[in-house]
Amino acid sequence: MIFKRCRRRPDLFSVLLILLALGMSVTLAYQINVYYGADQLPIAKQAPTGNIAGG
Repeated sequence: MIFKRCRRRPDLFSVLLILLALGMSVTLAYQINVYYGADQLPIAKQAPTGNIAGG
């Protein structure tokens, strides 16, 4: 007698929800690390003076 292994395929909607939650948490962790993990924010303090482009 031959038995077939019937594997249940994962529900695609649940896989999508898991991937979406994982991606959102990685993005949120990156944003928190960039804005609150650094000592200084990478913002320019003063615009450069003078004519950079000739004209």
